[in-house]
Amino acid sequence: MKLGEVARAVEGELKGDENLELRGISSPSVPKEGTVVFCPSAKDVEKALRGNPSALVVSSEIDFPNYILVDDVRLALAKFLDFFYPEKHPEGVSPKAHVGKDVKMGRGVYVGPFVCIEDGVVLEEGVKVYPFTYIGRNTVVGEGSVIFSGVHIYPNTVIGKRVRIHSGAVIGADGFGYHIGKEGIRKLNHIGNVVIEDDVEIGANTTIDRALIDSTRVRRFSKVDNLVMIAHNCDIGEGNIIVSQVGISGSVRTGKGVVLAGQVGVADHVEIGDNATVTAKSGVSKSLEGGKVYGSSIPAVEWSKWKRIYATLMRLPEIIKKLR
Repeated sequence: MKLGEVARAVEGELKGDENLELRGISSPSVPKEGTVVFCPSAKDVEKALRGNPSALVVSSEIDFPNYILVDDVRLALAKFLDFFYPEKHPEGVSPKAHVGKDVKMGRGVYVGPFVCIEDGVVLEEGVKVYPFTYIGRNTVVGEGSVIFSGVHIYPNTVIGKRVRIHSGAVIGADGFGYHIGKEGIRKLNHIGNVVIEDDVEIGANTTIDRALIDSTRVRRFSKVDNLVMIAHNCDIGEGNIIVSQVGISGSVRTGKGVVLAGQVGVADHVEIGDNATVTAKSGVSKSLEGGKVYGSSIPAVEWSKWKRIYATLMRLPEIIKKLR
């Protein structure tokens, strides 16, 4: 690739030799000779210059012979990767796959070895299903969606267009719902489903349970990280970011643009307003207004110091009583 081609791909302003040959890309932490390095910050520029890269992509003018000026380096990186390193997928149905009755497939579909597709499934144009995946009956998978290996999708699931579901995810398992009475614990048969709207990404080993009667829903553009639990009857709003190890209890509703950082726990029937952010390891026990940042986690403290803090906390009622 040439520097001029990179500038056009990222829609940036070229500063230097457009015919400069590049061997690829490297990171600011490990800059390599003959490559282009994307530098979101001044610190990244400093790190990159410790190596011998041929060109940089930056958001402000620098003293360097060959660079590209852009408004947003991370966005430029996304454009670069899409253009020069496009994801490629195979086509065709493996003879080692099991395909049930009345299955409909669009053009360019891939079904890998040892995939099990049950009766009445619809795979729209360009859907890719990788080996060892199970898709239950009457499920619909929208155009251009990619389901990686070892995903389990229960019956009657609806998956939109351009959805990505990573290995080990389970979509549509039983919701955790029971009647507890004198006769003991009786299971509630969950007859609802899961609906995943367009342009959603579901991380590896994430679980999304089906609803009791209606639908558990993840709305469009939301991104769900690895190892997330979304319980039955939840309605995850548009454009949410849900980070690893978040646990969301049943019937939670989130608005648009909500961010739940790592290991956040959300109690059942909570509502979280538009553009709210909950910081890592926080517990959400009641509904939250939108547009605010919430957090209740305790940062790591040196252990001997924490023991003294904890001892004082245990004595607080006694101390307050004396002060009164």
